[in-house]
Amino acid sequence: MCATPVDSIPSKGWVGGLFMQNANSLTYSWLVGFWRRSIRNRSWGRLSTAERGLYRCALWVAKARSKITNTRLMVQVLRIVLKLLERFQSRIVKAGRARAAAMFEAYARPKGVFSWAPGVRDWLHDPRYQTYLGLLEVNR
Repeated sequence: MCATPVDSIPSKGWVGGLFMQNANSLTYSWLVGFWRRSIRNRSWGRLSTAERGLYRCALWVAKARSKITNTRLMVQVLRIVLKLLERFQSRIVKAGRARAAAMFEAYARPKGVFSWAPGVRDWLHDPRYQTYLGLLEVNR
């Protein structure tokens, strides 16, 4: 696939679901799983009518043939999948940054948390910790 460290590839969730076992085709079960997840987190409704129609047609083709092997169709469907993923991740990042900013204001008071735990300041600026905070906020 790509030259990334093994630790940086999540095994579950949205991004983990994006990595397919066989990169030469899209299976019906993979497409349905992604479709269901996008409906659950309400990112499906933000797509245009044409994008939703194309994805549903791809579902129909995959169900009839058990997988999609046409490269042009795969590229278009994966473009839609990345758009769904991007919208979900941007919501997480936005929530995480807001939570980190609120925590920073609360902890920066005189004799606050930063006085006895200066490492917390570094955590609040770490993008991975902000993503963690965003996941906590979104899953409330």
